[in-house]
Parts: sequence; C-alpha cells; structure tokens
Amino acid sequence: MPQFLIIGAALVGGWAAWKVLKREMARVDREMEAVREHPTETLQRDPETGRYRLEDRDKG
Repeated sequence: MPQFLIIGAALVGGWAAWKVLKREMARVDREMEAVREHPTETLQRDPETGRYRLEDRDKG
C-alpha cells in the first residue's frame, strides 16, 4: 500500500512540475517574440578596427 502512495505522489509531483515548466516556456517564448519583432539595439562593424559596436541612431 505505501508503494501506491509513493507512486501517486511522484506522479502528481511530475504533473505539477510539467505544468510549471510549460508555463515558463510559454513566458520565455512570449518575451523572445517581443524582442524579435522590435529589436532595441543594432551592431555595426567599424571599418577601421573591424570591431562591432552599437549603431549610433542619432546619425543619419
């Protein structure tokens, strides 16, 4: 009988962990989509040094 209680508790715990994981994955996906749609910063290569830096949006 105790084995059934342990198995039942493990199943309920696994189900709850799965629900929490799915909710977290959906939250991260929503955040990633928002960033993909509206990027905030753009990198531009400096021709003199070959290094990348943030694009100066005040120019142009």
